[in-house]
Amino acid sequence: MRNALKAAGAIVAVIALCAPLMFLPAEDTQPTTIGYATVTVTVPDTVVVATTIPGLETTTTTTEPPVTTPPVTTPPPSTTTTTSPVDITIAAVGGLYTTPEILSTVRDAETGSYDFGAVFAPVARYLSKPDYTVAALEPRLGGPVVGYDSETVPNAPRELAFAMKQVGIDMVGTANPHSLDLGWDGVVGTLDRLDAAGLAHVGTYRTSEERNTPTIVDVDGVKVAFLDYTAAVGASLPVSEQKPFAVNLLDLATVTQDANTARAWGADIVLALVDYGAEYQRRPTADQTGLANDILGHGVDVILGTRAGVVQTIGTYFPFSRTVNCYTAYSLGDFLAGPRAAASEDAAPQAGIAVYLRFQKRGLRTYLMGIDYLPLYVQVAYASGAEAAGKPVGFRVLPVLPGVEPDTDIPLTADDKARMSTIWNYVREQLYRPDEDITPLLLGQLGL
Repeated sequence: MRNALKAAGAIVAVIALCAPLMFLPAEDTQPTTIGYATVTVTVPDTVVVATTIPGLETTTTTTEPPVTTPPVTTPPPSTTTTTSPVDITIAAVGGLYTTPEILSTVRDAETGSYDFGAVFAPVARYLSKPDYTVAALEPRLGGPVVGYDSETVPNAPRELAFAMKQVGIDMVGTANPHSLDLGWDGVVGTLDRLDAAGLAHVGTYRTSEERNTPTIVDVDGVKVAFLDYTAAVGASLPVSEQKPFAVNLLDLATVTQDANTARAWGADIVLALVDYGAEYQRRPTADQTGLANDILGHGVDVILGTRAGVVQTIGTYFPFSRTVNCYTAYSLGDFLAGPRAAASEDAAPQAGIAVYLRFQKRGLRTYLMGIDYLPLYVQVAYASGAEAAGKPVGFRVLPVLPGVEPDTDIPLTADDKARMSTIWNYVREQLYRPDEDITPLLLGQLGL
C-alpha cells in the first residue's frame, strides 16, 4: 500500500512539472523549425539542390488525418544546368565601287533599269551563309536626277541596294571620301534608298539623334556594335561644318567615346569599319598601324580597313586592359571595282577578300576564335571586234579557291586563271598564319 502511494505521488509530481510545456500554444515552440521538414536550396542561375533535414518531424494530436508532405526528388549531381556557348560568324567585304563602265554592263537599254544579279551571283552563297554580312559602299545612291556618268563623283542606282540585300549583305558602311560628294541631298537620299531595300547602315546620318544612337545588332543572342569612320571627305565640305553629324570623321577620341557608349548599351563585340591608309600599297603605313593599335586599346575588338583597294595583312594586338585578343584587317581590298592600272611597282594585285570572324560567347564574355578569309577576283569580259574591242561588257565577282571552279556564266580565260593564281598566292603570303587562327575559308565551315 505504501509503495502504491509512493508511485502515485511520483506520477503527480511529473505531471505538475511538465504541465506548462504540454499546454503551450504550438507557435511558441521552436518557431524556426516546425513545418520545415524539407528545404530546397536554389543556387542562382545554374544549380538547384533539394535537401532533407533529419530530426525535424513533429507529432500533433488531432482528430484530423495527418498531413503528408509530398516527397522531394533530389536530382543527381550530373544534372547541373549550364549556359551553352553561342557561336556566330560575321562576314565582311571591302569597297563596293561602281564606275560608269560597270553600270553600262548591267543597264537594260529598253527599260532603263539596272540588274546586278549576275555580277554578284558567283559569290552570293559565300555572303548569305554567315550569320551577318557587312560591306563598304563607296558610291552614293543619289537618284537618277544626278546621273550615273561621273568618274570622280560615283553615284549608283537604287537597284544596287536591292541587289546587295538579295545576295546576303545585311549592312553597309557609308563613311568614305565620297560621303558628301552629292551634298546633303546625297546623304539623305542614300540612306532613304538603303532603308527602302532593307539594308542597315552606319557611318552617315540624317540627324544628331541618329548619329548618337549606337548601331547594335543582336546576332543569335550576341550583341554586335558596328562603327564606321573615314579619315577624309572630298566635296561639299560645308555640309560637315553645318551638320557635323552627317558623316563620321576618324578621330581617336570620337572612336573611344562611341565604343564606350556601345558597351554601355550592352554590346558584346565592337567592330569598326575604317577608311584610312594609302591606296594600292601592299603594306599599311606606320601612321595606320599606330592609330589602329590606339583604337584597339580603347574598346574596339576588330578593325576592318576599307581604303587601300588591295589586300593588306591582318595584325594581332593584345591590349593590357582586356583579356581578349584584338585584330586589324588593314585592308579588305575591293569587293567590286573596274579595271585599273598599277599605281606603283609596289602595288598589289587587284583583288579583295571576304573575312569570316568566328565569335563565341561564353557566359558574359565573347571571344574571337579565329578569322577565315576568301580571296575574291573581279572578272571582266571584253567585247571583240574592231569597233568595240577592249570595251568591258560584263563584270563578275568570283571566289578564289584552288581546285574549285567558280560558278560564272563568263568563260574563264587563260589570263583569268593566271590572275586568280596570283591572287591566291599573294593573299596567302599576306594573311596565312594558322598559329594566330588566321586561315583560308573551308567550305564545310559555311555548310557549302
